[in-house]
Amino acid sequence: MKKFFATLAAAMCLLLPNVTFAADGVALTLDEAIGLALKNNRLIEQSAEDREAARWYLSAVRRSAGPTLSWSSTNYHIGGRYYRRGARSSRDSVLTQSDEYAERYGIDIGLNVRLYPNYNYESSNSFTLRMNLYTGGRQENQRESARYGLNAADLTLENSRQTVKYQAAAAYFQVLQQSSLVDVQQQALELLQEHLRYVTIQYEVGTVAKSDLLATGVQLANTQQSLNSAQGNYQTAVARLNNVIGLPVDTEISASTKADFTRYNLTEPQCLEYALAHRPDGIAAAYAVKQAEANTSAAKAGYRPSVNAVVGGILTGESFMKADHGGERWLAGVEMNWNIFDNGVTSAQVHQAQAAERRAESVAREQLETIELEVHSAYIALKTAEKNIEVTAAAVAKAEEEFSIAQIRYVEGVDTNLNVMNAQEKVVETRNNYYAALYSYNTSRAQLEKAMGVPVAIDALIYNNAVQSGKSSPKSLEAAQVTTDYLSDSAWELPAPFDVR
Repeated sequence: MKKFFATLAAAMCLLLPNVTFAADGVALTLDEAIGLALKNNRLIEQSAEDREAARWYLSAVRRSAGPTLSWSSTNYHIGGRYYRRGARSSRDSVLTQSDEYAERYGIDIGLNVRLYPNYNYESSNSFTLRMNLYTGGRQENQRESARYGLNAADLTLENSRQTVKYQAAAAYFQVLQQSSLVDVQQQALELLQEHLRYVTIQYEVGTVAKSDLLATGVQLANTQQSLNSAQGNYQTAVARLNNVIGLPVDTEISASTKADFTRYNLTEPQCLEYALAHRPDGIAAAYAVKQAEANTSAAKAGYRPSVNAVVGGILTGESFMKADHGGERWLAGVEMNWNIFDNGVTSAQVHQAQAAERRAESVAREQLETIELEVHSAYIALKTAEKNIEVTAAAVAKAEEEFSIAQIRYVEGVDTNLNVMNAQEKVVETRNNYYAALYSYNTSRAQLEKAMGVPVAIDALIYNNAVQSGKSSPKSLEAAQVTTDYLSDSAWELPAPFDVR
């Protein structure tokens, strides 16, 4: 009997909530997991390429305002009645002119004319230097549109970083939670195995009924099944974390950072105020509106003329890049084009751009509403988890005490095996609830941080202020750059001092 009580005491120690399932594999901290995700995740890679495409599009639009030099060249071997007739007509004209010269001035040039050959080849080369002087506002507004597109791409990339950071944190906490649930089921299994050995001994000596032995065996089988499921869920959680941080899904890793609980002191209005000022996707939506407005102005340029400065030269003759027989010309001046009537094409394009502008405004308003909803939902989830942690922690202590009492009463023969099984189920249930609340709280904090737009690489508000002051995209990124330690308190709190500027 003393041996049993010693075993029972040791088993009860396993129920303490500070034990964590230790899986084989490389141990990763939360900070390391987030760092790997920011480096390897496909979403960030795609957003970075979108930003690169926007940068080169802006470069192309800017360069289209400069001069362009074009070269057109044709080289033909010619023949046929058209050219022979043209050659005879030209020769007859020259001979007539020769006779007139001979009669008037006494000069005979007939010999030279008769030796004049026919053309067998025709070559033409033209060079044109052209520069836009006035486009009716088309180029200027296209440049503005491309610039706003690059600004939006910068902020979209930051939003992708924040999204990936949250995904990595959520996946990491899920691994911790599933690891804890494996511990709970493993400890419950070991405790039931010891209890089954005691019931078996008591059944063999005839002090307990066979139903107690059977019920304990069934409970043990159910617990083994729950343990198998918990281990499978843990492996799935590890695979999901691997996917987020860019590792092969079968990589053996374990989470080494322990989840903790510190009460969140910011109010919901403070969180919302910060989010409305800092969310990169909210500011990006505002840039999308400006981009649509610039596109509308660019479309209206179709109502106005365009003026270009042109300098050109043309070489024509029998040989390539030679002006045989005087085929050399040059030109310099301006050219103007104006679609006086285009059958309503420009009007249709303007209306199309205006519709896109209204849609962008609607998307921007929807984004603000989404920000409010996400902050509100994350804050509620956070506060709910806070309450549940306190409730479930107290419930775990009560369930463990009840189980201890039921075990002792059963050993003394004053309680039933059914009550022991029920008490053991309550311990498992309350501990599962406690871990669910604890990791829900930590995940909700990460979710609230994402909903608020807490910076990862750049502060969206500082970036926006830099852009509004006239700085380019690279200068604005440099001004808004931040450095974050993901395990420090500042990663969970607002930057001090709290100021939405």
